[in-house]
Amino acid sequence: MENSGFNQEWYGKQAMIIEQTNDYTIVDYGCKGSGAVINYCLFNGIQISFLDFDTPEIMPSQKFNSDIITISHCRAGRYECEFPNHTMAYLPENYFSVNSTQYLPISFSFPLQKYSGLSLVIDKQALTAGIHRIMDMIPIDLEKIGTTLNLERNWYVSSSPAKLQHLFSELYEAKGIEHVGYFRIKAVELLYHIDQLTQTNGCDFKYFDRGQIQATKEIRNYLVTHLEQKVSLEKLTRNAHINLSLFHMVFAQIYGDTPYAYLKKYKMNLAAGRLLDSNQKIGDIAVEFGYSNASKLAKAFQSVYGVLPKDYRKG
Repeated sequence: MENSGFNQEWYGKQAMIIEQTNDYTIVDYGCKGSGAVINYCLFNGIQISFLDFDTPEIMPSQKFNSDIITISHCRAGRYECEFPNHTMAYLPENYFSVNSTQYLPISFSFPLQKYSGLSLVIDKQALTAGIHRIMDMIPIDLEKIGTTLNLERNWYVSSSPAKLQHLFSELYEAKGIEHVGYFRIKAVELLYHIDQLTQTNGCDFKYFDRGQIQATKEIRNYLVTHLEQKVSLEKLTRNAHINLSLFHMVFAQIYGDTPYAYLKKYKMNLAAGRLLDSNQKIGDIAVEFGYSNASKLAKAFQSVYGVLPKDYRKG
């Protein structure tokens, strides 16, 4: 399967091809829950992969060639990675990253469990003279993308400007619909914009200590298992030996929301399930999730779902 876009070493022994067409290959990652990767081989040494995961698993990084650059975009969810020095970092929704296998994390996971995104992978060792000639004509300097960003010691992460976000959206919409030629055109366009952006834009990437991440996750786990209680974040952070302001910053990096907003959405998602799957009274659901009455639950529910609980149940 020379042109399948599937390299077993990149995925691990647990992964397997589940579908293959003339345009793309679908790989089952073999993780807990689900993990699907759709690969389009665009040129020798360049492929685009669409990732859709729903897994709580922390997965080890696999083996890669030593000179690969990856441009990734997070469409939904959040990507978490841990580096050998025990720092951790995140790719949030609507952000893109540029990274090299010279600075590779030891593991990755998805703190919101679900993740949807794409990666354009450039294996410099596999690029042919013909591909280099095409890039030179545009021009796109693939070598400069790496050297300018100092990728051997850092990851580049930035919010996606409107023009780039539009291009990513076009790629997602074309998945499974357009032929591989369309993705070749869009990949060159993406490389052009990345080459321009990374020469002028700064990097707003942040690294966090593993201990701070772990303490924040433990507090989050306590909060979601005590939904009926009013819990003091000040007390929890003091007991966990983490500064309250730092906790708020780390929490937002991991989960993409303030603790209050995250918990409200978490509760309302559970409440929505109760409304559809049971005949439980709305007032009883309110008490279960820490609201003193049905009207307070209704206000919170409407702020998340846009409808009242009684209408959601009917609907």
